[in-house]
Amino acid sequence: MKKTVMIVDDQDELRESISTFLENEGYQTLNAHNGNEALRLIDENQNIDIILLDVMMPEKDGYVTLRELRIAKNRTPVIMLTAKTDEIDKLLGLEMGADDYITKPFSLREVVARMKAVLRRTSHEQADDEWIQQVDIKINLNTYEVYVHGARANLTPTEFKILTTLAEKPGRVYSRLQLMNIAVGEAFVNYERSIDTHVSNLRRKLSEFGSTAAIQTVYGIGYRFEVET
Repeated sequence: MKKTVMIVDDQDELRESISTFLENEGYQTLNAHNGNEALRLIDENQNIDIILLDVMMPEKDGYVTLRELRIAKNRTPVIMLTAKTDEIDKLLGLEMGADDYITKPFSLREVVARMKAVLRRTSHEQADDEWIQQVDIKINLNTYEVYVHGARANLTPTEFKILTTLAEKPGRVYSRLQLMNIAVGEAFVNYERSIDTHVSNLRRKLSEFGSTAAIQTVYGIGYRFEVET
């Protein structure tokens, strides 16, 4: 079955170029020229597999559109498209729930490669993989929800991906670079030290709910997930 890609960009020529290329690559496409139109089309189409979302747009920009999607619990993977190159702008989009970030100008083949990587990383189609449970933590992979002692913990998308990765294989050590690659994509491997901040926030949130699980630091390498026995 063909994957459906929504392209949201106010530059008509660029949007049409991406759409034509993707259709030639075997994808179906939907097109919107701003955030308002995108949100309307998303409400009307429940089979969108991934969204390419421009940041700088009139009426409703990409950040606002993304925030409204995530508030509505829409977990469709999103790749942000932007001319901005500042690290803070990139991390802002990722913290708001974006799955990757492509800076203009870009090659259309790069777009396809990054789309495939995001779809592989975010796909949880097998029912047997719907839940991960470790002691007092339950993780729903389909709804992106985390419960500790039955209470829901509000995690950022990056925190969720880090926790899921570590909890799937307790005791395994992951380097900072590995975790950053898994959490936010290959384009951001140069920012792997920022994983420390995400892990610190994740530890605090789990502790606030009284979890006995621990994310341990492995000096000079990275982190691992441990549970008390």
